[in-house]
Amino acid sequence: MDELTAKGEDDSFEALASRLIDEYGPDRRDDVRAAIAAERRRFDDADIRSFLPVLVERSVRDRIEGG
Repeated sequence: MDELTAKGEDDSFEALASRLIDEYGPDRRDDVRAAIAAERRRFDDADIRSFLPVLVERSVRDRIEGG
């Protein structure tokens, strides 16, 4: 992955973290960030990365909501 793509992906995940922290509250900040990091690692070898933020968001919501 080139540097611009990696930066864009990082920015997308940072925006996701901000949205979820706003939604679940600042007391869940560490949970949200840990869940995002864990889910991102699941996709480390993915060739197509365009939809990763959507996939990660769904999984993180399931984790946080206990689903």
